[in-house]
Amino acid sequence: MRVVMNAMAAMGKRTGVGHYTVELTKALRRAGVNVVEYPHPLSARLRTKLVGEVVPASSSGEVLTSNRSLLRRIGRAPFRWSWRAWIEIEARQAFRPRLVDLYHEPNFFPLRTRIPTAVTVHDLSAVLHPEWHPADRAAKFATEFLPRVRDFAHILTDSDSARDEILRTLNLPGDRVTRAYPGVRPAFRSLPRDEVQATLERLGLPATYFLHVGTLEPRKNLLMLMKTFTSLPTEMRERCPLIIVGPWGWRFEELATYYETEAKHRNVIHLGYASESDLPAIYNGAKALVFPTWYEGFGLPAAEMLACGGAVLASSTPAVAEVLGGCGMLLDPADSDAWRNAMTRAIDEPKWIDELKRGGPERAAEFTWANCALDTIRGYDAALAR
Repeated sequence: MRVVMNAMAAMGKRTGVGHYTVELTKALRRAGVNVVEYPHPLSARLRTKLVGEVVPASSSGEVLTSNRSLLRRIGRAPFRWSWRAWIEIEARQAFRPRLVDLYHEPNFFPLRTRIPTAVTVHDLSAVLHPEWHPADRAAKFATEFLPRVRDFAHILTDSDSARDEILRTLNLPGDRVTRAYPGVRPAFRSLPRDEVQATLERLGLPATYFLHVGTLEPRKNLLMLMKTFTSLPTEMRERCPLIIVGPWGWRFEELATYYETEAKHRNVIHLGYASESDLPAIYNGAKALVFPTWYEGFGLPAAEMLACGGAVLASSTPAVAEVLGGCGMLLDPADSDAWRNAMTRAIDEPKWIDELKRGGPERAAEFTWANCALDTIRGYDAALAR
């Protein structure tokens, strides 16, 4: 089987979809699938060097480059035009129906081609909760995603909860959607204490802290988390600060205002984007992951924390509950008192935290990229059978 994978999401600094694209591509190849990346990785590296590194989305939902200087951006304009021309040439080569069986779009919006298309729909937040997204992104789902859904040969998604929601919301038959759990990368595991401590000291992080990982955007419910944490007694906040790892996303203005005026003066630290090499140690050093999200299609930070042997305090939203599988503690994302009590207990009762850690690595071990590849191949077979 020869599959074209759109690798644009894997360019530059990676967030969830970028890691999904890279890891799934590697696992599919190990499973014997001939995966052709579009654009070619060499083209992507050249684009990064000439045009600028792609970084996570801005508050408007636009992809930015790391070259902030206006003069630099103007000077690189010819390279951007050359890049677009080159990509068009690559597309004509990559999507030739006689040479390719299937096109896999890992990030919602497939290119228009003449070959069968499988699309990964990680969640339906932009469809069900457009108020959480920039207006242009919500409009794009309304005009470019929903009208084309029935043209997709197959849909892949990250959890049974997401699959049920897709079938119900989009009114699709069951054989059109396949669940393929994402994997947890091998680097996420329990690490020696001295290795963890060295990373924390280099990053200037405290020895004990609560941790949140993810893009700072409305559906992550971070304003509630910050306000609840800052309501804790000073002594508790000083013993166990709140570390937030992740880039600013969209519609973050209210959150940023609260962070700048209140939270950062009361033991909340926004670390920003953390490197892949540092993130496992950051998980290992945390007293608990606090993950009060309103909505997820999977909830990868929760799975990564389990793999690192850590405790998880998480939202009771269906996909996250599915990922935890009975590990950790589930809390109503709207109940700030419950979150306050849970954080208080986590600080004061080490034995309770140890109880929450039980079974975590074993549960996380069920999420492998090899299994994801096998389930994805089942989806490919269903797509081609149509």
